Parts: sequence; structure tokens; C-alpha cells
Amino acid sequence: MKNKNIRLITINGVLAAVYVLLTMLFASFSFGVIQVRIATALYQLIAYDKKYFWGMVLGVTVANLLLSPLGLLDILVGWGVTGLGLALAILINRRIKNLVIRAMVVGLCVSFGMVFVALELFYVSKAPFLITYVYLIAGQAVSQIVGYVLFAIINTNIDIKRLV
Repeated sequence: MKNKNIRLITINGVLAAVYVLLTMLFASFSFGVIQVRIATALYQLIAYDKKYFWGMVLGVTVANLLLSPLGLLDILVGWGVTGLGLALAILINRRIKNLVIRAMVVGLCVSFGMVFVALELFYVSKAPFLITYVYLIAGQAVSQIVGYVLFAIINTNIDIKRLV
């Protein structure tokens, strides 16, 4: 039991670090009104196992802390959108067995949560709300599709659920 907990904490720490690294590598289009945060492709891991939740939340928090031009507000909004979106996906996916549907639920939950990022950018940057929200959903859709395809390929060789 103790080794399994250490393994889970380690995997979530590595996932958080990978999230931060990907956000750093693609920082030029990871923030702002038009953004495709490639790191959010990692959210698709939640479709495989809810135990990856804390790695995602920690990754977003640290990435926004280190890189966001909007400071504390973006840390709070990012934490809320990721935490609540993924928690909702986990709740909905409790009874769903089909991996494709589970992945769609994850993508939709975090995409709809982008309404709060659009509100943040409207408030701070005076960006037009509706257009910003559409751009954010489009960017999130790209990342979620990339994540789905990537992890589907990986899962054919490595059972992602059994990593923890």
C-alpha cells in the first residue's frame, strides 16, 4: 500500500512537471485570447484513470504561477477551471465504460470551463467575450484531440491505467 501511494505521488509529480515543461516550450501560444495550450492534452489521461487528477491541477497551478502574465488571477482561474472541469468529468465518467465517450466528456468539461478564462480575459484585457470564448474552445478542442490520439496510440502498447 505504501509503495503504491509513493508511486501515485511520483507519477502525479512527473505529470505536473511535464505539464509545466510543455507550457514553457509552447508559452508563446499558451496564454492570451487566442491560445492552444498543448499541455492540456494531458487532461485526456483522466479518461483512463481519475488518479491523474492531482498531477493536472498541480501542473496548471505551477505553470500559471511561473509563466502567466496575469499573475494571481490566472493561477486561481486556471486552478478552478482545471479542478472543477476535471472533477466534473470524473463524476460523469463514473458510470461510463466506453473510452471514446469518457475522452469526449473530459474534453467537453474542460472546454466549457473555458468560459471563466474568457471572463478573465474580458475583465483584464477588455477582449470581446464571445469571440474569446470561441477561440479558447477551439484551442482546447485541438489540444484534447491531440491528447486523445496520442494516448490512444500509447495505450495500444502500454496499459495507461495500470501505470498507477
